Amino acid sequence: MNRTREAIRRMAADDPELAAALVVQSLPAAAKNLDGPLAYELNVEGLGSWLVWSRDGDSGVEDGGAGERPVDFRLGTDPASLAAMAGGDSPLRLVLGRRVRIRGKRRKALKLRSVGDVGLDQVAKAGGRVDPDLLYRALPYLVPAEWTRGHTFRILQEIAGEGSWLIEVRDGAPITVTPGASLNGEQGISHVKLSADTFRALLARELSPPQAMQRQLTWVDGPVAPVSLLGRWMERSQGRDDEELEREKDQREVQERRAGSWVASTNGDGSRGGQGDPGHAAEAARRKGGELMSYQQLYALWEKQNWRAHELDFSVDKEQWLVTPREAQLDTQWSLGSFYVGEERVAADLAPFVLAAPSGEIEAFLATQLVDEVRHAVFFDRFGAEVMCIGADDMRSRLKELEDTMLEPWHDVFDDGLRDIAQRIAARPDDFPLFVEGITTYHMIIEGVLAMTGQRLILKYMEDHDLYPGFQKGFGLVEQDEHRHIAFGVKFLKDAVAQDPDLGKIVQRRVEELVPKAMHVFVPHYAESAREFTSYSNTSGEIYGYAYRALKRRMGVVGLEIPPAEDLMPGPIAEVDEAPALA
Repeated sequence: MNRTREAIRRMAADDPELAAALVVQSLPAAAKNLDGPLAYELNVEGLGSWLVWSRDGDSGVEDGGAGERPVDFRLGTDPASLAAMAGGDSPLRLVLGRRVRIRGKRRKALKLRSVGDVGLDQVAKAGGRVDPDLLYRALPYLVPAEWTRGHTFRILQEIAGEGSWLIEVRDGAPITVTPGASLNGEQGISHVKLSADTFRALLARELSPPQAMQRQLTWVDGPVAPVSLLGRWMERSQGRDDEELEREKDQREVQERRAGSWVASTNGDGSRGGQGDPGHAAEAARRKGGELMSYQQLYALWEKQNWRAHELDFSVDKEQWLVTPREAQLDTQWSLGSFYVGEERVAADLAPFVLAAPSGEIEAFLATQLVDEVRHAVFFDRFGAEVMCIGADDMRSRLKELEDTMLEPWHDVFDDGLRDIAQRIAARPDDFPLFVEGITTYHMIIEGVLAMTGQRLILKYMEDHDLYPGFQKGFGLVEQDEHRHIAFGVKFLKDAVAQDPDLGKIVQRRVEELVPKAMHVFVPHYAESAREFTSYSNTSGEIYGYAYRALKRRMGVVGLEIPPAEDLMPGPIAEVDEAPALA
């Protein structure tokens, strides 16, 4: 149901001038709804005069009135009465009450009953200007207080060249809007910035909110879930949220049915650091001194930092997921899906490495990693089943559902890259050079380049926007484990190359072959080019730069050089000071 008419009716009693101004800005769209031919002049005390016409499928609104031109009728009124008419009162009844004056064909004035049924998108599409100040001041009337129950947040909305508005939601109380507000260093406020053109395109539904963020036309600093929720309320006020409400209802039922799918209570050591990974910023001393953790130390770190995927609390995550529009859900599902399916795949493909381990210490560590990878897969499956409501009711079917959405670069890396080398190691477990190639593939490229870059990208975005706290906790623990795995890989390759320098050629060749393919996994489905795109608020240059520098640091510890960035990355890389988010 479009709540515009009801909102204007309530507004007419509290703030008739605001209500009338909203009606006036809807005139271009209202004119398109008139059965022509029709022309009339509208005069509103204190606001102005307009000529409104509709004929031969065309319509228009002209400031200044009709002048001497012939019209079907001339209507004069005050702001409160115009708002009352838009709110559903009969024009003729208002005439009888002497609140509206009509000169001309009064019966044709009955057509003005539809003026209150115009949605904001119709106004924008008709070329009318939607004044942001009028819209935000109307929010307390468009969004009923009962919709805000259970929610408390503040959003500072800033539109370039138009102004700023602080929107406050307080758990069941009417929304309050303060024009001209600023942050003043306050924390916990969602700060939204966009241009006037983007504002108009969003209202006209020429651009969806997820598209605006993907293209960096809308910039959000701070919690993003409140911004999504307010957007949903505004859509609902225009009668356009029914499909999302139905989706939300269905997903809530799935969440409730699957709660505790892997049994569910708060865990992990929490002291992540760099886990001995020389590619981590916290491990600079290890890079300089060349001292790496031993296999035994890495094993002990695993025992100390064990965590339990079934104890992660997804209660807040579920609510944030439900209010997220379906389009944005699908984007998140796709990006997390590469990890979800990838974790199960690396767990399955690690088994041949354990069997081919050249020493007992290496075998012991790889066995701990196999347990880690399964736990990671369970973590993602819990989130996929209990929060994202992925359709199937069992783990393998959910994995298949997501794997079907993966693009060709993902299959190049995980099928032609990892699975192929795992099968060759299974066939030749005593082939040490092949094992070196396998560790390079698994630990240096898939974990070091692909997983770590993607994890940092997504985690930083979620941390900055207060999104999915349960997932953040679990993904942070996954990141902790991955650094430990990479530390093992660097240690193994360093020792292998020191023992036989010719093995360095195998490592370098594999990096040159697979890294360019792996980097294409970061290219989102909506990107027009792998050279330049934006993902999770980071440019492709920032993503490529982060991955390249981490790889260069690790390879340097092994004692090997890597080709220049332009030979490995699909596009130019940003310098460190240009990419503070991922540096």
